[in-house]
Amino acid sequence: MFDYAHLKALSVVVSHGGFDKAAKHLFISQSAVSQRIKQLEDKVGQSLLVRTNPVRATETGKRLLRHYAQVQLLESELRSEMDVDDPSLPTIVKIAVNADSLATWFLPALVEIFKQHKWLLELIVDDEAYTHNLLKNGEAVGCVTTSQIALSGCSSEFLGNMEYLCVATPEFADKYFRSNNPVDEVVHAPAVVFSTKDKLHDKFLNFYFGINDKSWREHKIPSSESFLEAIKMGLGYGLVGHLQAQDLLDSGELIEIFPNKRMQVPLYWQHWNIKAKQTSVIYRSLAASAQVALV
Repeated sequence: MFDYAHLKALSVVVSHGGFDKAAKHLFISQSAVSQRIKQLEDKVGQSLLVRTNPVRATETGKRLLRHYAQVQLLESELRSEMDVDDPSLPTIVKIAVNADSLATWFLPALVEIFKQHKWLLELIVDDEAYTHNLLKNGEAVGCVTTSQIALSGCSSEFLGNMEYLCVATPEFADKYFRSNNPVDEVVHAPAVVFSTKDKLHDKFLNFYFGINDKSWREHKIPSSESFLEAIKMGLGYGLVGHLQAQDLLDSGELIEIFPNKRMQVPLYWQHWNIKAKQTSVIYRSLAASAQVALV
């Protein structure tokens, strides 16, 4: 058996990025935190932390963090079932989600169940191709991801497709997309992309135009709302999810540059295989909303 005070110390050190901050959070001395980590490392016979700045967990450390997070979730459910909830120990559900889902269909799907159960929601926002890493590392109990293959100890459920349209303002399209040479146009017209992690624009240009040499021009704006605003203000053209694009297309504020060239991104819900009410209730709610919102 593991000493859960030691596991908690490991979790706090990693989440706060160092021993000093962890000690302040736990209201103990830094040497006491170090001692707990050492005793835990002695027990497993391996190093659990990479002592960089900030401190990060080793692969073994990540496995222990995942175990600790699962136990916390199950214990909070047990307290609820036994009607011995401690207001000082509320159930915190950590979920990793991509920015486009968060900006559209995701949050409305969960609001009512979190209000009903009085759970606390902690969202970690990352690109949909990377969110499953947060689940793997024990930083989240579930994630919206493009990865279909379930991680070890997890389940993967298909939610639906987010469809992306290539759009711009009419003025921008008239300036940059007037010739009959779309390959030349998409290279010379400035694009708006979400971040360096977001490879959707790269895949779009490669799939439809055979461009894969990163020769195009792009603005990087890592905010779902500001990304769309930049396109609306004529800074560039870009791929926008159908849930955000449709009203703007209907109003004429944006136009679709290539109506027959769309990208579909499949989204999956991955979660731990533990018998926790939180993960099953959340999945049912997400699946119901996704059935309406996604394609």
